[in-house]
Amino acid sequence: QISQKLYGREQEVAALMDAFETVSQGHTQWMLVAGYSGVGKTSLVQEIQKPIAEKQGYFIEGKFDQFQANIPYSALSQAFQGLMRQLLSEPGDRLENWKKRLLEALGPNGQIIIELVPELERIIGKQPPVQELNPTEAQNRFQMTFRNFVKAFARREHPLVIFFDDLQWGDVPTLKLIENFVGTSEVQHLLLISAYRDNEVNAHHPLMMAIDELQKRETAENKLIRQLF
Repeated sequence: QISQKLYGREQEVAALMDAFETVSQGHTQWMLVAGYSGVGKTSLVQEIQKPIAEKQGYFIEGKFDQFQANIPYSALSQAFQGLMRQLLSEPGDRLENWKKRLLEALGPNGQIIIELVPELERIIGKQPPVQELNPTEAQNRFQMTFRNFVKAFARREHPLVIFFDDLQWGDVPTLKLIENFVGTSEVQHLLLISAYRDNEVNAHHPLMMAIDELQKRETAENKLIRQLF
């Protein structure tokens, strides 16, 4: 039998940290970690938490659930709830600075993000209801607002790393949002890492289609996707 073990752990960790250094310079990248269940994908990624924290980066994570695939943005909500808890543990003056930065970034649309990340309300306070829009306009507003939310954290002084586990069960809206982040030059200093079971996806899976779409936009100078197998 051929072993399904992930070999070369030091080399893989080095590749992840190299991607972090790249985004620290102002890029955004999507690192894909593929492999069978149980080969150590999650523990591999979690090995970089400490070195990223030592470099002043934020590392947050969310895990997709096979039985919640119909709930949009579930892992994204989980990840940013964790980040809000990190901020709430910071000293009062720093928390006040975060409040100002987030209010400025979100403008009148703070309630949109609070609905996804309830802990945010503890930082920025209650927000006014948002204007009703048609579905297309509402989706565009959500993507713009969430992009501004992420940009508030993903900065040169503290790059942001978001780890999504079990992305083979990711919902289509989250995949579209990932495409939106990675495919635009507006978002910088952001590293997305996704672990997925490559034996559970095929060419027509939404994840593979998102990867294919982004690879079409790559250039030799601007590498959007890196893969670990």
